[in-house]
Amino acid sequence: MRFFLTAFSVLYCLSLASGAAAQSSSDWVADSIERVFQRFDEVQEPAFTDDFILADVKLDPEYPRRFDEFSGDISGRFIGAVAMASRGEEDDARLQQLMEKILPCQREDGRFGNASLSFDAADIGPDQMALLWGNGRLLVGLLEYAQRFPEEKAVIEAAVKLGDFLLKVFDECATEEVMARVRGKAANGFICFTQFNEGLELLARATGNEHYRDSAKKMEALLEPRGVQHTHGYLTTLRGHMMIYESTGDPALLSAVEARFDDMEASGSILITGGLLEFFKEDYDRDEGCTEADFLRLCLQLWRATGKEQYLARAEQCLNNIFYANQFETGDFGHRFFNNQGYIPHPGAGRAWWCCTMHGLRALQDLHDYDITPVERDGKKGLYIALWQETACEDGDFRAKVERVILPEKPYMLAFQIEVIDAPQDTRVLSLRVPGWAKDLSATVSLDGRTVGNTISQQPSAEAASQLISRSISSLDLERVWQAGERVTVGIECALRFADRQGQVHLLDGLPESGAEERAVFFGPWLLGVDAHRNPMFHGEPYSKNILLLPKDQEELRKHVSMHSDLPGAVQAPEVTLSYIHDGFPDRCTATLQPVAAQNARPQTTVSYWHWMRRQ
Repeated sequence: MRFFLTAFSVLYCLSLASGAAAQSSSDWVADSIERVFQRFDEVQEPAFTDDFILADVKLDPEYPRRFDEFSGDISGRFIGAVAMASRGEEDDARLQQLMEKILPCQREDGRFGNASLSFDAADIGPDQMALLWGNGRLLVGLLEYAQRFPEEKAVIEAAVKLGDFLLKVFDECATEEVMARVRGKAANGFICFTQFNEGLELLARATGNEHYRDSAKKMEALLEPRGVQHTHGYLTTLRGHMMIYESTGDPALLSAVEARFDDMEASGSILITGGLLEFFKEDYDRDEGCTEADFLRLCLQLWRATGKEQYLARAEQCLNNIFYANQFETGDFGHRFFNNQGYIPHPGAGRAWWCCTMHGLRALQDLHDYDITPVERDGKKGLYIALWQETACEDGDFRAKVERVILPEKPYMLAFQIEVIDAPQDTRVLSLRVPGWAKDLSATVSLDGRTVGNTISQQPSAEAASQLISRSISSLDLERVWQAGERVTVGIECALRFADRQGQVHLLDGLPESGAEERAVFFGPWLLGVDAHRNPMFHGEPYSKNILLLPKDQEELRKHVSMHSDLPGAVQAPEVTLSYIHDGFPDRCTATLQPVAAQNARPQTTVSYWHWMRRQ
């Protein structure tokens, strides 16, 4: 059984025969993946040459590179992400070329990097933590490479040597003395040690040696409570712990991660955009692409493990808003900066070629396993469409693909077409998730342009509609003996919802008709913002008290909504055009709100999403 993204398998992988890279005007995932590879292949500052990638394991004084003390960090991430997302022979050849140069850099004791660093407890500090972090990322990269090239036994042997090195230094590192010494050291903190659980679990899977898993299990308990610490390392440790749960099914492992997730929610650490800042620190002013990738992956792991809608809804919020928004027009992921009203430009931008670019690509690959999943309803097997992305899937002899479409008669609706590619001669289920952000979801089955059966529809529960992050599950199930060529047209009318600073959800009729209230606007799964590229005068000083004027009801709202963007380089996304009153003068002006994620196609600029508003 295998599930995969249309962007990567149907549109993308099929293009490999011609050597062309596929692009889609409506597929965020395809565009994100393609831009990362364009970054690797075309951008020259810095260029991803072999010397550049391998500087953290070669440690050549003639080629100093930022963060090469984190030995294995860039090289491991690059090897792992490209191995999991390889486009074919050319990428494979590059990977094998790199691996031939990596393996000779391994030290006698199994580590990569500075051989003189002592790992006696009295000596361990930030420098040792940096080496452990990079070695942990390289261990994962080696084992993901081995999944693509299982015949290359030398890679597994190198991974075993590296894992054995960690087991040798484990007791020295896992002491209160060491924890106290590196407390507050940010990216050189104790999370550099605990994140090794991901690689150790992969090593246990590859070798069948439980000793690696036994050590990996100890890491979560050693992870300090949430505090002013690096969110990337914290979340990576939780992801590794979930991987151990996936192998063992031990409910105590799952319970520990859920408790930490509940703590993040209760503390307000999760932003209105659906992600986290670079540190657990309320007044910090930037995020990190690695953190958003980790949070997306963790939410998906928790959903698969528990079936709880809240985790899927969190993943969807993160994916559609902060994760996509974190990518830059160069293809890099990195650091976006914030003020009290939204995203702001920053000198140097923060295109993190040293980690986030690869980690973002790796997270996109995880969508293979989660976007569409197998389901069983009353003994009937089928497919569950979860995240409403362009997708293709197969479950044995039942195959289908999902594509975005425009409904000319209803341009305000988010619409998809599900085409059955192949189907068995028995009843199968297409289960369509009805998310809390939908006002209504309807489905019509057709064959050769003829409607087959009645249009059916369903609305989310009242509980789901009243929450920004739904905890209830609703689905529309289509059961039939499917025929190849049948198409299901799905129309989703998106609800317009308004969140306040406390995370409470308000509907359109709850906005005042006089005065104004500060809200963030969600249209379906998207957080909408005013982008200075599209609306250059909106943020003219003073703008902090600009007032958006909303239509009086849903029927009037439809006249202001389009589901297609004509902006150059922008993926297909909703646009909501509204009048507004500028803080500096009383004239009525016009602004077009778009998903905050649409900024990924343009150089950084101001994108505000907290606004004052009222109904007209």
